[in-house]
Amino acid sequence: MLQFHNIFVEITNFLIPFLIGSLIFFSLVIAPNIFMSLDQPNARKFIRTIFPKLYLWGFLISLTVTFLIISHGTIYTIIFLVISSGYLFSRLFLVKWINEVSDIKKKTKKQQQKFKILHSLSVFIFAFQIICMAMVYFKIQ
Repeated sequence: MLQFHNIFVEITNFLIPFLIGSLIFFSLVIAPNIFMSLDQPNARKFIRTIFPKLYLWGFLISLTVTFLIISHGTIYTIIFLVISSGYLFSRLFLVKWINEVSDIKKKTKKQQQKFKILHSLSVFIFAFQIICMAMVYFKIQ
């Protein structure tokens, strides 16, 4: 049993920084370059195809870590379950809501504000997840 525990620890010690790194790379390198390199219609198409995949990626990796980290304690398992839920919520609901507001051609002030709030919420969730993953990673070391 100890051998499986060690394998789970090694996989977890790889997956958490791997996920954090890939998300930070996407946020700091890929996303900004999309808008600098592509015209508006193509940037919108690309963003709308890549974000659901990014959230699915985060969900699957963090859900895997959720099950691998059970032996470290309930609190870490719950934290990773919350992280996983955030990716699922973003993929299933938040992306859809942001796209609906974004599709409105002439936005009222209220619609512009709604877009800002939804986008800020997505950024907050994303940053919160990265911070939580980093905290758990350094606590289980």
